[in-house]
Amino acid sequence: MQNNGVKRLLVKLTLLSLPFILWPLIEATILPINFFTFRIWETISVNKMEVMSGPFYPNQHLVMEEEGELAPHTPFATKRKVEWFTDAYGYRNRDSKCDVLLIGDSNITGAKLSQEETLAEALERQLNKEVYSFAPATMNRFLATERFVQDPPELVILSSIERRIPGLPAVGANGLGSKIRNYTGDLINSSYLLTKLFITADRISKLGLYHRALASIERSFGRKEYISFNNEYFIEGEIANRHYTDQEILDMANILEGYKAVLQERGIKFIFMPIPNKENIYYQMLPSKKKPDFLPRLMAELRRRNIDVVDTQTNFEKLHQQDNIALYPTDDAHWNNIAVEVAADLVAQQLQQNKTEKDNVSRFANYTK
Repeated sequence: MQNNGVKRLLVKLTLLSLPFILWPLIEATILPINFFTFRIWETISVNKMEVMSGPFYPNQHLVMEEEGELAPHTPFATKRKVEWFTDAYGYRNRDSKCDVLLIGDSNITGAKLSQEETLAEALERQLNKEVYSFAPATMNRFLATERFVQDPPELVILSSIERRIPGLPAVGANGLGSKIRNYTGDLINSSYLLTKLFITADRISKLGLYHRALASIERSFGRKEYISFNNEYFIEGEIANRHYTDQEILDMANILEGYKAVLQERGIKFIFMPIPNKENIYYQMLPSKKKPDFLPRLMAELRRRNIDVVDTQTNFEKLHQQDNIALYPTDDAHWNNIAVEVAADLVAQQLQQNKTEKDNVSRFANYTK
């Protein structure tokens, strides 16, 4: 009698929990891949299966109407149709050819930009070279990636949004983890079925309905805070324009100098390109209206050490403050397609300047049209 009662209870509990067990599987196998997401970034980014080779699912092609990261699903969201391709390694490229390699964050990947608007493709048009976007990734991930050891690029451009520069890792910080991921990534990429299996498992781990519902509840009850001034949305607000000590500047320059040194040992040219925070260029919209001095101080130190630097801040300031040109979407902290084109021009100018100064170095002679 007691056994029958326990069995009935277990059956009822199983039936009750069955929808919650099956729903993530339905999400990953039946519903469209972007059913619960507002950007392609969240749709195809690797969540738990970090044994895959890249930050995104490999060999993907998606077109989607996206919203900005700072105010999705609100009346302030600005919709924009974008197209994405990822290569066989899970990076945002149409192919894996590489003369020039870009290392960086989501700005280099091209959040809220269509494929032809990314810096990699803008630079390809400028330089007439194969440009590969290796982002989001670090210098150490690049140094430990076997395919780049066997077939190194001619030039590496490291970019970083201003707020992440203090966190750039010193050379050698995560080499072992990257080497392990090289092996597992190649193994997964070698089989269509393995790739499909890991993508499905990763999609299940995302629990799209749960996170979409949670975000909606937070917005409905005002638990989600937004930083907005003059109808523009910011990711950090005033704190983004913080002051850095001289020692902190020297520490960051030491790390970047270490990048240059390790690349020189491999015969690879190095350029650093910081991307100003939206709060930096739009500082007059913030309550304090305090102009930040971080990037000019860091760039001065890097130039003193003969490290090539692309000065985006000066040009972005001129375009925004004098010509009133928007360089960031209203609802997003990433740069827009205009800022990307300006950056591509500046990189080309930097390489042309290097060519002029080092006219006898033939390997960079064809970087500009």
